[in-house]
Amino acid sequence: MIAWLVLALPLGVVLGGLVVVLVRWARLRRRTSGDPEALLLTAVSGSLRERGELAASLGELRTVHERLLDALPMGLLWVDQRQRLAALNRRGRELLGVTSGVLGLEAAFVLEPFAWLREVLQAEPGPAHRLEADGRRWRVQRIEAPDRIGALVQFEDVTEAELEARRRQLRERFAELGEMTAGVAHQLKNGLAVLKGQGQLLQRVGHGEAALAVLEETEELERLVQRFLQWAKPLDPIAEDLRLEDVAAQALRELKRRPVSQGRALLCEGRGGVRGDPVLLHQALVNLLENACQATPLGGRVVVRIADGHLEVLDEGPGLSEDTALRMLRPFESGRPDGTGLGLPLALKWLNAQGADLRLTVRPEGGTCAEIRW
Repeated sequence: MIAWLVLALPLGVVLGGLVVVLVRWARLRRRTSGDPEALLLTAVSGSLRERGELAASLGELRTVHERLLDALPMGLLWVDQRQRLAALNRRGRELLGVTSGVLGLEAAFVLEPFAWLREVLQAEPGPAHRLEADGRRWRVQRIEAPDRIGALVQFEDVTEAELEARRRQLRERFAELGEMTAGVAHQLKNGLAVLKGQGQLLQRVGHGEAALAVLEETEELERLVQRFLQWAKPLDPIAEDLRLEDVAAQALRELKRRPVSQGRALLCEGRGGVRGDPVLLHQALVNLLENACQATPLGGRVVVRIADGHLEVLDEGPGLSEDTALRMLRPFESGRPDGTGLGLPLALKWLNAQGADLRLTVRPEGGTCAEIRW
């Protein structure tokens, strides 16, 4: 028994070890044969997950980028190397009147109506400059960019900004001249009172012809002084609901009594309301109508066109250039040799005081449009 046990124990140990080795080998074989596929699937799964995370990050970045561009107050245009419209922010689409559907199209096709913008794209990068196109003033700049991304152009409509800057300069000049004019007008008024008294004295003592010349000249100077005083007078406008057609009808009735309107047709079209000062608006409208009649030849028409918050005085005169229109709104710069240069500036002052603005433009069919907007 002992001998068998002695022989069996090593043999059992050997057999047991052999079984363990065989079992481990079988497990190892199964694991090894399955690993390549598992590793491949794991790699693919990880790659897809990483790509998904990257795509989400890029999507978020793109959204932030688009929102930043859309927040810009000016237009931004990007044409890529293939000459396709790669980007156009919201303000740019509004200025050009196009939709986001133009992205990806040929730039030449989309920008065909905008020759000025195509010229900027072809120009060398440089500082911003101003140009006039389509009846508007534009500030444009070709931005320096790496060749591989194409061309970048920044553009904005500065028409209203430039007009507002000019109007602000006029208002500042109005304030300065008002103070000076008040003093001069009062001094002239005192001197004219003396001259008028002397003319009346000459008339009483029989010097009728000399007296008439003095009195006529004095009356003309008095009207000029009255204009100066109107200019210098501080305004305290009121605001009430007005029917523009009623204000226009009253102004037209007054003008028809003046010689300047003879031989010209005075018409009123449309209806509309506004909140304003009836006296100041009446005075401004009479001044504008008087200027329109002076510009319109005999047999022509002067038309008042009305809508809510909007009034236009249209004449059939020779028209005004932009520079001339701006000059005529400055005090004491008349377009006529016998003018005082205060008719239009006074109208502008009276309108500004009640929250309205005055703009002179050339009509396509000829003549000038004096446009009042609240």
